[in-house]
Amino acid sequence: MTSYLHYTHFLSDIHLVICDMDGLLLDTERLSEDSFRRASSLFDLDFDTELFAALTGLSGPAHRKILSTHLPDEVDVVAFERQWKQIYFDSLSEDVPVKPMAADFLKNIRRAAVPAAVATSSHTDKAIDQLTRAGLVPFLDLITGGDQVSQAKPSPEIYQRVMTAFGVDSQHVLVLEDSNNGVRAGLAAGAKTVQIPDRLPPDPAFFASADYHKADSLAAVGRALKVVTC
Repeated sequence: MTSYLHYTHFLSDIHLVICDMDGLLLDTERLSEDSFRRASSLFDLDFDTELFAALTGLSGPAHRKILSTHLPDEVDVVAFERQWKQIYFDSLSEDVPVKPMAADFLKNIRRAAVPAAVATSSHTDKAIDQLTRAGLVPFLDLITGGDQVSQAKPSPEIYQRVMTAFGVDSQHVLVLEDSNNGVRAGLAAGAKTVQIPDRLPPDPAFFASADYHKADSLAAVGRALKVVTC
């Protein structure tokens, strides 16, 4: 009970909710991992768990930098990334998988009259397309993609941009993330940051931050927010 009360206090006085997209609202990180496995196989490479973990939550330019460092010299980094992304987007061509309770969570945020935005490393046009086909766009007030900032997560730039757009101070902002790089961005922006881990465990260093909490699901965050906004 004490833990829950502390959690609801942590979520009090929220004027803006900013969500990551992949792995948080959309169940796409597993598709990305499967696509990476298939691309690795096409280049006669074993799946590298640590390499994929380093790529999670980053944007295209950051992907290429990391790939160029970790892939064997004989592998064309641009060709590998192109193959990986082509397999990934092909898998999304017919269906966009949505995380459980994502729609209900956003509906409840809207009922509470709290603005909700998406800040994703994906390109804005692709994010709008995927969120539209997932049926989530009607519950969002702003979608900001990685192409709108000069530095990708873990830089706080994308979160700062969204905060500025709404004119909300960082301590009244709730950031929801699944990846460690995303959490680093939220915390660096000064926001209260809740992590709902997807494919990877949290960085233990986060637990020392007063602005960080870990949650098991969007439903759990929604229940706590419902308590403090009633």
